[in-house]
Amino acid sequence: MVIDKERSYFLIERNTQEIVDKDEINEILEKDLPTAYWGTAPTGKIHIGYLIPMSKIADFLEAGFEFTILLANLHALLDDLKTPYDLLEARTEYYKEIIIGLLEGLNVDISKLKFITGTDFELERNYSLELLKLASITTFNRSKRAGAEVVRQKDDAKLGSFLYPLMQSLDIPHLNADVAFGGIDQRGIYMLSREILPQLGYKKPACVFNPLLPGLTGDKMSASDEKSKIDVLDGEKQIIKKINKSYCPIGEVNDNGIISIVEYVIFPYLERKGDKFIIDRPEKFGGEIIYEDCKKLKKDFSDEKLHPADLKLGTSKYLNEILERVRIRFKEKDELLNKAFS
Repeated sequence: MVIDKERSYFLIERNTQEIVDKDEINEILEKDLPTAYWGTAPTGKIHIGYLIPMSKIADFLEAGFEFTILLANLHALLDDLKTPYDLLEARTEYYKEIIIGLLEGLNVDISKLKFITGTDFELERNYSLELLKLASITTFNRSKRAGAEVVRQKDDAKLGSFLYPLMQSLDIPHLNADVAFGGIDQRGIYMLSREILPQLGYKKPACVFNPLLPGLTGDKMSASDEKSKIDVLDGEKQIIKKINKSYCPIGEVNDNGIISIVEYVIFPYLERKGDKFIIDRPEKFGGEIIYEDCKKLKKDFSDEKLHPADLKLGTSKYLNEILERVRIRFKEKDELLNKAFS
């Protein structure tokens, strides 16, 4: 299928926080088969913040990219042993199963999607040699600054936390990726990549950054803060309860986690299905509300024409619809969960 370049660029740019840089993306789109990757270290349990990059991966695939998901198991070990070595295999499998379930729930065709683990290539001789070369030209302070938003920082930091940004940089050419995609918290590492990879003879990667999902309490959604997050395996009633209790002040669209879920996840999902955002409000409160685009929904919320309770009602409905695929996938995988988080 021939994809219009203008449409492809729209798909890559929408719902992003930053692109470095746009001219490079346009040049990449001239290729017959552009490539991109996104990586995640299999550490804690996955929450709905992952739906934002999953939704953007759907955009990359629709834009004609060959896309690779890196399950960065060695990074999980290097980041202050967030995942001990004996749990790496089980947690990596858990992450892959969850991610596939999320993409299926978002109605994404994953036939052009590839999965790879860090141990599949990061232990090879050439990779190790190039990692040592990067270590020889990068200062501790530069590596620490690059990983400040990603890697656990402590006064007695392990050597692994300084290798982490170098390995993440080196992953890009070894995965043959034209574009490095990640959350805006990854920006420091990918800017380091653009500095140091040309010194090994590699082209600097174009970078696409998605915003981070605000937590249910108004701060960043965090795997370590139960009150701020919804786990992707939470039950239907549990999700409704958490959404109903979430921070969603009337009229405020900025730093509002519910608005972000609707804008970055639900509307792209509904677009792929050809559906509208329908709020099943009871007749006694005014009846059904229908939105065809997020811009109108956000304006109505900002103008206080859409009540937080109604917005939460619609959000819970579609979020549960998306996550049902994950719950079904894990219905008989208690053993995997126990192994991954024993």
